[in-house]
Amino acid sequence: MDDIAPYVPESGPHKTYRGNCHCAASVYEVSMPEVKEVEVCNCSICARKGYMMVWPSREDFKVIKGSVDALAGYTFGSGIVEHKFCKICGIAVIGLGHGVPKGYEFGINARTFQDFEGWQMKQRAVNGKKLGKAYDPPVHKGPLPQVEIEGGVLTTGSCHCGRVTVAVHSKPLDETYDSQIAECNCSICERGAYIWMYPKTEQVVLHAENPEDISSYNFGRGIIDKTFCRHCGVHMTNRYRPPTEEWLANASDFDKQWVPAAKANHNVNVRVLHGVDLSKLNITRSTMAKSLPPFYGNP
Repeated sequence: MDDIAPYVPESGPHKTYRGNCHCAASVYEVSMPEVKEVEVCNCSICARKGYMMVWPSREDFKVIKGSVDALAGYTFGSGIVEHKFCKICGIAVIGLGHGVPKGYEFGINARTFQDFEGWQMKQRAVNGKKLGKAYDPPVHKGPLPQVEIEGGVLTTGSCHCGRVTVAVHSKPLDETYDSQIAECNCSICERGAYIWMYPKTEQVVLHAENPEDISSYNFGRGIIDKTFCRHCGVHMTNRYRPPTEEWLANASDFDKQWVPAAKANHNVNVRVLHGVDLSKLNITRSTMAKSLPPFYGNP
């Protein structure tokens, strides 16, 4: 694992990549050498968001829709990096560096490239965790799940800034965990880098002292909200959104069949849970959602 050092850009003929957040409020193009490797950092913010970073020249970046200023910005610690994400869908798009090592002034989360295949990319691990002060995980101060399972333990987690926390009661999240944990390569999961576990709704509590700190992004069938912190942009859970009478009257039988599972489960993004070693988990890769309608169209 490499420490942070001056970035050495890839060489070769330039290729134009087009990218966007999921809701398409932000669309861009960037010209750079073919991306053969992405940078993956283990620091407290990068690990939560699952960034796969590339570092082009700012001059080769062109906004097609929206603007850099229209993206939400989050800084912490010394404030040398501003993490920019979409206010609507929460997807992390770019990072702006100030006083950082040469080459790290402008970064793009390659997960936002259209038709990106993160599972196929070579990764360069960077030990950003060693920089600055050690991160102190925020404490969950909300209610606890009222249902306990045999042999279960309580695990808590949080967004990065601590305004949104989660508590889940499940079997221990280690190499003995035998329920499903999965990554997905659909249009939203590829961009969001989620690692999902699937506890029952009563096993999970998502909490914010101010409920407005929890943003929700809804799309597709409209019965699941992607929850994320509106301040730091960390995605937390998949939360059921009860269908309206209008939805029930107009939805297809295919869409209606998903309602019971959406209601029964409150999926949690394992990346946000404290003290969980992802390398010890049996994480499967799911391609099912990408093949199901409604299909995503690149803007």
